[in-house]
Amino acid sequence: MNLVEQRVIDFVAATASKEPTPGGGAIAALTGATGAALAEMVANLTFGKKGYEEVQSEMEELQTKAEAIRNRMLELSQADADVFNIFMNALGLPKNTDEEKATRTAAIQHAYKDAAMVPFEIGELAYQTFDLAELASKKGNQNLITDGIIAAINARAAVKAAFLNVRINLSGIKDEAFVANVTAKMNAIEQNLDAKEAAIISLYK
Repeated sequence: MNLVEQRVIDFVAATASKEPTPGGGAIAALTGATGAALAEMVANLTFGKKGYEEVQSEMEELQTKAEAIRNRMLELSQADADVFNIFMNALGLPKNTDEEKATRTAAIQHAYKDAAMVPFEIGELAYQTFDLAELASKKGNQNLITDGIIAAINARAAVKAAFLNVRINLSGIKDEAFVANVTAKMNAIEQNLDAKEAAIISLYK
């Protein structure tokens, strides 16, 4: 069964089990999905509310973007488990001849890159959620301001968790240019994380 089609209680139990998946990457994606969902909820509960007439179009755009991120995050939760299984299959390839060794090495390197890029996309999407959380907190239904702020808190957690998974997979990749490029992109995103989260948290006074 697809991970995200499970009941919450079963998903959490599977995470706690002796099985390696779902693991940190899937949890990062789920955390990111809930962050986007909270921002989306604020938009949905701002529609048609008295006093918020002027922000309806912004809330509609927020809802559309948050829904897209939420759905993609759930897909990535499953993808993270899938790439782990592909990696394990690559490790299990035969290595009796030079040709088999070369094939196995190439498969492992390809799997490492896939295993890095799935959580990288999770982190990138979670980072995009900050703007949605800020808009929800500033202009959305103010009865739900803390939900908008929690969206940002979850987004930060998702970025940090996802990028940890990226880095552990980068450590096995021999393509130095690939590693340098992805690392630079992560560093640029992480540079602003604390400030962005703090700015949104400060909206609740």
